[in-house]
Amino acid sequence: MKPPLLFRVRTVTAFLSLQPQDFPVSLPSQSQQQQQRQDDNNLQSSSKAAEKISQASALLETLQTELTQAGYEVQTVRIATNPFGEWLSHDDMETAKARLCCLNQLLDINGIAFCAVGPAQSIAEIESLCAVIVETSPYVSCSATVAAGDVVAARAAAHCMRHIAGMANGLGNFRFCAAAATCPPGIPFFPVAKAASCNDTDGDGSIQLGFAIGLENGPLAHHWLSQAGSIANIPTVFKEGMASALSPLQDLCLQVADINEYSYLGMDTSLNPSLDADNGSVAAAIECLSELDQFGGPGTIAAAAAITTALQSLPDIQLVGYCGLMLPVCEDHRLAALATSNDIQIADLLSISSVCGVGIDTV
Repeated sequence: MKPPLLFRVRTVTAFLSLQPQDFPVSLPSQSQQQQQRQDDNNLQSSSKAAEKISQASALLETLQTELTQAGYEVQTVRIATNPFGEWLSHDDMETAKARLCCLNQLLDINGIAFCAVGPAQSIAEIESLCAVIVETSPYVSCSATVAAGDVVAARAAAHCMRHIAGMANGLGNFRFCAAAATCPPGIPFFPVAKAASCNDTDGDGSIQLGFAIGLENGPLAHHWLSQAGSIANIPTVFKEGMASALSPLQDLCLQVADINEYSYLGMDTSLNPSLDADNGSVAAAIECLSELDQFGGPGTIAAAAAITTALQSLPDIQLVGYCGLMLPVCEDHRLAALATSNDIQIADLLSISSVCGVGIDTV
């Protein structure tokens, strides 16, 4: 009998590129869409965008079926595109809104509930398009690129967040974030996920349809950090145990990719907590180490650095994305408890974030 899996597949994310010419020349407005639902099939077959979304949907359906049959729980399937400024223009808001409505309809037709359209790459895009993207579709996420030291971009992103906070019953910012300019393509987690820029591709600017895997692995982290027992054993016991646990999932992904001619981009090995009452917390898992009395106290930064180094160098695992330590205060029950009791502060989390490869979220 197989031992129980100690992790879930949080997301299978498919990556594709969109271009302006992929959309129909004549697009319905949002109100026209609502009146013309009977024309869904025409929209489905009338544009290159429809073809690309359909192909990505088929990829995700295949992967979800194969992974589920192999015993993995797949929580979500998602699509991410190249940066939206490459196919939406802030100088033509009417066309931009119409294309977003078209995308929303295509996602609905294909049963895709999560789509990231990449980052705003200019102040004008942050100010003009990010809130519109979040408002137009409940399925779509985006982000804003903020380079280190760029106060103007940071302020624009902050204003955008305040505006979005008034949307979707206050939950709009789950679909928007400010992201470091160093975030690469291929991160499977939202809202920062993006495909490669069309400017970085050859030929017609399209990219091969590919996918990446993101995990929910608090119990797995708890198991191997308990086995390690100390920070000194993270580069050996923890690192080798994590690689061994994830290797069969990678083998299956490579097999499916090879058979179907998809591009397997890799796995984001980041420690990502679950809401499971037993061993779901990553913060509680780190407290298994002998050097720590409490997460956030002495030894935490050393542990976070060692864990991140291990996750970013797992042997024989094809890595993509952050591959670090996630600190989502509202999604990790131990972190939430520490924050509620004032035993950990934002300043503490920021200090830990300096070495953990991902950082704080949902505070």
